Amino acid sequence: MNKVSVAIVGAGPYGLSLAAHLAARNIEHRIFGQPMQFWSGIAEAGGERYLKSYCFGTNLSAPMPGFAFADYNRPRGLETFEPCSMENFTAYGRWFQQNLVPSVERVEVERIERQTGAFVLRLADGGRCDAERVVIATGLSLFASLPPLLASLPSALVAHTSEISSFAAYSGRDVAVVGAGQSALEAAALLHEVGARPQLLVREDELLWQTRVSRERSLWRRVRSPIAGLGTGPKAWTLTHFPGAMHNVPDAWRTRFTKSHLPAEGAWWLRDRVERKVPAHLGAAVVEAGETGSRVALKVRLATGGTRQLVVDHVVAGTGYNLDVERLSFIEKRLRDAIVRLERSPRLNASFETSVPGLHFIGPSSAMSFGPLFRFVVGAEYSVQVLSAGLAPRVRQRAA
Repeated sequence: MNKVSVAIVGAGPYGLSLAAHLAARNIEHRIFGQPMQFWSGIAEAGGERYLKSYCFGTNLSAPMPGFAFADYNRPRGLETFEPCSMENFTAYGRWFQQNLVPSVERVEVERIERQTGAFVLRLADGGRCDAERVVIATGLSLFASLPPLLASLPSALVAHTSEISSFAAYSGRDVAVVGAGQSALEAAALLHEVGARPQLLVREDELLWQTRVSRERSLWRRVRSPIAGLGTGPKAWTLTHFPGAMHNVPDAWRTRFTKSHLPAEGAWWLRDRVERKVPAHLGAAVVEAGETGSRVALKVRLATGGTRQLVVDHVVAGTGYNLDVERLSFIEKRLRDAIVRLERSPRLNASFETSVPGLHFIGPSSAMSFGPLFRFVVGAEYSVQVLSAGLAPRVRQRAA
């Protein structure tokens, strides 16, 4: 059976970007997954949905010019700065794939195991792929996190924001939205707009909102608070322009910074769709959750120290993602156990390689080893350039 040099698991922004670079270097590879599946699911759930990041900070990485997000949007008369539509971003990713990665195999990887001299990938269609190296680029799709209290509820009564396939299905229903970040605030707005009755449960004492940044700014303002792919300000500029630097700082400092950088806050364009339209309970924490009839009974601890009972039809959780290697059940257990962890994420060397030689991770799973830039699409450029450049000498040596 023929063995490829690299197998890529995942066809989102990171996986597609890597495949494009490997193809440009004539590195034999296969890539598996549905192109832009995670993003298309979010876009197709309905409503006005936009990226929180700048258009230029949401590029897939191509080995030649002409394939940035703005290159797709500009000739179509679409937004090229912000806010950029989630639907447009999904269409851009598919356009990128059709032009640069036509070889995507739209099949899921069900199992990865290691055998002598190779990794073996078992495919959902019964096929098999043997590869010298495997790159896991599955993004966030397998990491949606529900607090244990909410996870104990029947699945018909609770959903993570990323799992909602239709906001219109909640029309006329009472919905508790848990969280204070962009996904929770956007879900609250979308629920209100389809005729649901959402209310926000927020642990924090206030909701935070970003301010709109003008593209036309004075020189002093541009120097003091530069715009970069990760946002505005000196930290964002440094993280964006020196993407590999965080890998060299001590683990304890880097992991703490990665978890705390960028607070839970909403985009400026979302604020008018939430304030004075969706009730928000601040300083409120869910301490009990149970089923009552076909509804959900929540016990909420208030900032005053008292409690409140809340009965709703559904709970929507904007509670983030848990980047835990153990969630990747398609990786055979012995192979999974061999991966050294940093927190729950894989510990990666400077080439995005785990403690298992030949097994790499790129995308959000690499953030604990490389910093907060890699939680977002903007980190794809550095990741795939480093990884493809590192693989090229090995391929040339073998061919020689």
